Amino acid sequence: MTHSIMENASDNSTHDDVHIVDDSVWLIILRFVVIGVGIALNTVVTGVFLYIRMYKKSLVHGLIVQQSFLDLFGCCTFLFFYNQDAPDGEIGTVFCKGRTLFWFLAVTSTYNLVVITIERYLSIMYPFKFQDKPIWIVCIIYITPHVIGSLIVFHLAILADINEDKPGECLYNYPNRKVGFASGICIFLTLFFIPTCIMIICKGRAIWEIRSSDNWRQRHSTSDASMYKNLAYTMCFVVIVFICTSSPNFTLYLVYIICQCFEFSTIVGHEITVLLYTSNMCINPIVYGAKMRDFRRGLDKIRRKLRGLLRRDVGGRSHNVSVTSHSSNGIVNNSYV
Repeated sequence: MTHSIMENASDNSTHDDVHIVDDSVWLIILRFVVIGVGIALNTVVTGVFLYIRMYKKSLVHGLIVQQSFLDLFGCCTFLFFYNQDAPDGEIGTVFCKGRTLFWFLAVTSTYNLVVITIERYLSIMYPFKFQDKPIWIVCIIYITPHVIGSLIVFHLAILADINEDKPGECLYNYPNRKVGFASGICIFLTLFFIPTCIMIICKGRAIWEIRSSDNWRQRHSTSDASMYKNLAYTMCFVVIVFICTSSPNFTLYLVYIICQCFEFSTIVGHEITVLLYTSNMCINPIVYGAKMRDFRRGLDKIRRKLRGLLRRDVGGRSHNVSVTSHSSNGIVNNSYV
């Protein structure tokens, strides 16, 4: 069985071994299917974004490219660390500490989305004030999600260890229950509650400004207004997906932190909510494909280029066959002279 970031050293109840094995089989298959699709989709998205050099268009486009890379690597690390048991001994300890790499990518992805949301809000509400940003500010904006992710996940890498009572599993070895409770509340607030509140407030106000403000329409040309709207609605869908996929896991965890009335890390419901949380990284490419014009145009550009290369290759082969055929006929005719 695999566990989320919210595992606690106080988990000590027993479970039916056969039931755990059965759960692991279908969960492993489900993870391979969901995350495998996510890796494939994110690979396509990052490839298209890099091909059209979308990161050069604007800061928000660069942040979206960064988001796609974080989602891709997050899917890969989840499949590696959370779809197999931890080995025994010191290697197992290293493995369990390495699992926090997935949570670093997940947290960084979350706050990268928060930064995108804030950037869009400022660009829509105060377009001229934040239009031209110095390069050092742009660098800070790019680095900020990584710094926040490191600060939140750092203590988990220190506390992570193998579970001596349950071979193959990891836990976070808190010194006492109070520290575990404080860490749990901090995780709930920083990974879900605070990002969700920021994104809802900023997105709500930005969408309202676009839809209802005549001054906003007058400040932008038709093409710029169309681009702003498309980006705003695309990222709005991404925020909705984040809330829908994250809320079950963190709600279940909050109940566990408050009542301590069940073993959070080994129930099937927890396994499903963690997979649902990770599927957020898999759904984002679908949103880009359905809503983002830059991505669709880039994909069409790649398709046209591939078709051109294919036609050129087929035409070249036909020409070579034709030349070979004429040459053969000439040799045969000369042999009879």
